Amino acid sequence: MEEDIEKIVPFARDMQPGTLAYLKANISRTVVRSGEDILRPGDTVNGVYLVKSGTIRVYYIDPEGREGTLYWIESGESCILALNSLFSEMPYPAWAAADTDGVEFLTLSGTVFRELFAKDRAVQGFLFEQLSGRVYSLLHSLEQSMRLPQEERLILLLLARADENGVIFLSQDRLARDLGTLREVISRLLRNLASQNLISLAPKRITILDRRRLETLVPADNPDS
Repeated sequence: MEEDIEKIVPFARDMQPGTLAYLKANISRTVVRSGEDILRPGDTVNGVYLVKSGTIRVYYIDPEGREGTLYWIESGESCILALNSLFSEMPYPAWAAADTDGVEFLTLSGTVFRELFAKDRAVQGFLFEQLSGRVYSLLHSLEQSMRLPQEERLILLLLARADENGVIFLSQDRLARDLGTLREVISRLLRNLASQNLISLAPKRITILDRRRLETLVPADNPDS
């Protein structure tokens, strides 16, 4: 690839010259449109995905057919479930799809990544950093789902997904899928927040009107607030 890998791959700038050259010679680029699946439950993972731009959404579907988001993979990150499947040679356990704006990612084959991992501490450090960070976020999400009321979970999601202008370009159906609940529940909660002039509603668009006041409605010790 002719691109500046050191600016795209987070661990590349710390790699040894020999392993960096090997990485550059064996990396490929993929673009996936919004909503398209990248991995499904039961798939064999034979590569490592490094997000360049956009976002990958990793989610599950419960026995009743409801979706729930496990986490998002953003620029400079990789999918820890895919990494675990690669090293353990176990099937992928969830769904991974390009998020609302699509995603562009770089791919290394499993063979190449294993060789790099065995030879270069920068690659080893990246894997352990991804593992520790993702385990924490998954445990935190599990704690939220068990401890927090649905309105507070929705507020945290809105705060996390808002852009710099306080706008969330997600439909109510999509918010329900992210939180593993019903669209009717999300619609009722959003109307309640709108009635307090905390947000405004439009088709596939929610705007935060008073972020500071909205943040007071979630626990003060929550790291996402």
